[in-house]
This record gives sequence, C-alpha cells and structure tokens, in this order.
Amino acid sequence: MAGNRTRKDSASLYALELDDQTCGGGATTNVVIVQHYPGTVNQYVTATATSLAHVNLAIPDHCPHPECQAVHSLIRWGSYRRCALTLEHMHQLTLQRLRCKVCGRTHSLLPDFLHPYRHYVIDLLHTVVSFYLIAGLGLCRLMKRLSHLGPARSTVREWIASFAYGAGELLLDRLLRHLLALDPALVLPDSPPEHLRRVSDPLKRRRLQRAHTCWLLAERLYALAKNRLPQLHFTAGQLFPFLLHWLQSQALPPRLLWSLRLPHTPRVPF
Repeated sequence: MAGNRTRKDSASLYALELDDQTCGGGATTNVVIVQHYPGTVNQYVTATATSLAHVNLAIPDHCPHPECQAVHSLIRWGSYRRCALTLEHMHQLTLQRLRCKVCGRTHSLLPDFLHPYRHYVIDLLHTVVSFYLIAGLGLCRLMKRLSHLGPARSTVREWIASFAYGAGELLLDRLLRHLLALDPALVLPDSPPEHLRRVSDPLKRRRLQRAHTCWLLAERLYALAKNRLPQLHFTAGQLFPFLLHWLQSQALPPRLLWSLRLPHTPRVPF
C-alpha cells in the first residue's frame, strides 16, 4: 500500500531511519542478507500481497553469521514489515525472516532495491549521491532536481556524508586491493574534480575526494565483472546494488552508507 507525504514527513523519517540503525544495525545476532530481486517496489508489493513465496528470494546455503557459518542450516522463520520510500510514495513491504537451526540466530532477506537500514529505495540514494559527487551539483541545485515530496535537505546531507565516510574511509583501500589483484596494471583515476577541491572543511574534502575515487574504481570493478559475466543481473546504472552484492561476497557488511552518529559504525577501514 502506498501513501503520500511531505518533506516535513521525510525529515521525521530520517530520524526514524537512524533509530532503526541504532536498534538493528549493530546487532550481532541478526545479519541482513541482500538478495537480487529483478522487479520494482510496486511489483514486489503486488507479488507479496498474498504470500512471500511469490517472490521466492533464494536462501543462502550457509548461516551468514561469522561465528557460525553452518551449511544448509537456514529455514524460513516468519516475516516482518518495513517501509520503502520512493519520491512519491511510502510502501509497506513484507520481508522474509530466516533462522539458523544450528546457532539459533535470526536473519532477514532484503531485496536489493533497498539498502540495509535505509527507508528510501537504493535507486534514489544512488541518484542523489551521484548528483553531488559526480555531477557536481551543490545542495541547492540538487534539491531542485528532486520532487517536493522527496527527502528533506537534512536527509540528503546525511546521505552524502554517510557515503563519503563509507566509501572514502571504509571501502576504498579494500576495493583498490581487490582490483589490483584482478588487474595489476590498473591505472588509478585522475585527481578529484574541481567541485570537490573547493570544499572548505579539510576532513570533509578528503572523504569526498576518496569517495569519488572509490566510485570510479567501483565502476571499473563493474566493467570487469560484466566482461567476465555477460549475464550479470545489473546494468551500469545499478552500481549501488552491484556493490552491495560484491561486499556480501567479500564477507563484508552489505552497506555503503555508514553514519558516524551511530556507535556501531566501524572506525577502521575494511
């Protein structure tokens, strides 16, 4: 079911988003498992109206918790509700819970049109971050590109800062090592663009510049993967979902946006 909202509502949802991460993001007993879903949010809502079996997200072959990893131990274990926001609507989704028969921990299956612990769809997160980081739009111009029903300015600012930290501080070095292992002749991207060099705060500037480099390297990783796996699910415009799956394949948390306001956010790079 979809509902309309205002930007004031969106600011409240940002606070709720942080609350959700505080409650669930750092829990060691639950792991969010990102699984590919080829359809849209609307299609998912329609398909799951009567049963989760209609989307049939694959169950991993082992428990994802690092202290367990038991093989063929996961079973379906009920469901839970959460919202998914687009620019125009709020959708209520039913998501699958799993339970490990060995360690007893519960986990959740998340369709990859969502980012863990974020209410807005991942396509919108990708668009907003790319407008700022790649296209060079300032916040004022960026907000004009979004619907008046879209995220509040404070939400957009937090997304950019969280991606700058997640990509620039946590992920960049790990991604670079991975790419060099695949291609020792890798040529690093050029120096960061002028719009990022103009950022006055040195720490913010450094993180944004490193996040920009991470973005370009992630595009190269996608190109390598697409060349080796032509049947790859993702298009070039689905860089964020692709990266969530890559992170998960590296036994890393499938998250790109990490808020420093939260105590469980890693303080050392991956």
